[in-house]
Amino acid sequence: MALDPATVLKRGVTRRCPVCGHRRIFRRWLWMASHCPRCAFHFNRVPGHWLGSWFLNVLVTQGVVVLILVVVGAATWPDVPVMAMTIGAGAAAVFVPLAFFPFARTIWVAIELAMRPLELDEGVAPGFELERDIASLRAEATTAGRDRGDATGR
Repeated sequence: MALDPATVLKRGVTRRCPVCGHRRIFRRWLWMASHCPRCAFHFNRVPGHWLGSWFLNVLVTQGVVVLILVVVGAATWPDVPVMAMTIGAGAAAVFVPLAFFPFARTIWVAIELAMRPLELDEGVAPGFELERDIASLRAEATTAGRDRGDATGR
């Protein structure tokens, strides 16, 4: 079952379930539910799934630290305040991963869902992004019924 990748990623960036858009998937800032309370989508789909969100969090943290070092270094050249810059970069290295953690989780779930679409047997509650699939199944059944009716002479 294919979901629109843009919608899935937008939901991930806003800390929502990528399937149904439900907002309350975190019990606390650092504690994500194992599945969506509304559509029952299981966030950890494969073993080692969260390694991607960890990498995304490290990537963003390193980007912020390097940005701080470059901007402060360029703005204060030639008398770079090394101690202040080190403290600022160190603080960013501690606080950015904590602040970005829930976003990294939901963005990674969205990226993974865009790369590996839902299967119909993944246990998502009926009615969430299944309308297109149900409509296509009904159209196929109608076409098959007509074909069968034509073949029998009805």
